[in-house]
Amino acid sequence: MADNPSPLGMALPKPGPALKALLVLIAAVSVVSALVVHWIPGGEKGAEIFGYLTFDATMGPLYREPWRLITSGFLTSTEGISHTLFTLMGLYFLGTDLERRWGGARLLRLLAIAVVVGNLLAWGFAQALPAMPLFHRSVLFGPEAALAAVAIAWGRENPDLQVRLFFFIPVRGKTFIWITLGYCVLGLVYLQAQPEGVIAPFGGAAVGALLGGTPSVLRKLYLRVKLALLRKKGPVLTVESLLDDDVAARPRARGVKGGKTPSLRVVYGGLEDDPEAKKSPKDKRWLN
Repeated sequence: MADNPSPLGMALPKPGPALKALLVLIAAVSVVSALVVHWIPGGEKGAEIFGYLTFDATMGPLYREPWRLITSGFLTSTEGISHTLFTLMGLYFLGTDLERRWGGARLLRLLAIAVVVGNLLAWGFAQALPAMPLFHRSVLFGPEAALAAVAIAWGRENPDLQVRLFFFIPVRGKTFIWITLGYCVLGLVYLQAQPEGVIAPFGGAAVGALLGGTPSVLRKLYLRVKLALLRKKGPVLTVESLLDDDVAARPRARGVKGGKTPSLRVVYGGLEDDPEAKKSPKDKRWLN
């Protein structure tokens, strides 16, 4: 968690409505999944219902069951509660700051894209390397890609802010990015048996690197492309042309030749400059 001074020496972050709803949803899905797999209906039928929401990296065309790309991100392991707890803690401590900076919509968009990209990356490796059982897993689920995206995005937003790793190790945001990437690599080296697979976290890390930061890498690229297109429209850029793409298409003012602003003119009026030539009007009402 980030270092925030308070009268008690430590202040817990306060998540916004979007993150609160997401945390409640993940916790509720975790409890319901455990009940379905182990108790009601349990057995093979329970595992079949649970598997209906997971992602199969060995499946054929993705358009047959596209909902699996996103529903798998809400599932956690039913074999223990630690997977769920670490997921909730990671989203809570890192996602709260991002929601405060970005708003709930951008945070949820980041998480959803990370889950989808992570699954697509796992599917792509399974199709490209069918002979390697490491990438051939028929059941993939979990928010590991989303957690990697949040960690990378938080580090990009707070490069010099300290975070207490495991609540006591002070680590800066820049270092936290490399720790997250190192965790993804070690999961691949040690063939870590995580339900998300070993490839999905890399997809989440890539999404966090591209969409994290203010402005993000993709936002900078979009602005550069837009600026290049504006420069092609005319040799000179104005404030109006940067703010409005259709400024060139606006009709020109009537009576103005070539759309140019007419030069200023001096209009004479008022009383004469010679005070002796001034004459008082006969009707005193005109003095006002």
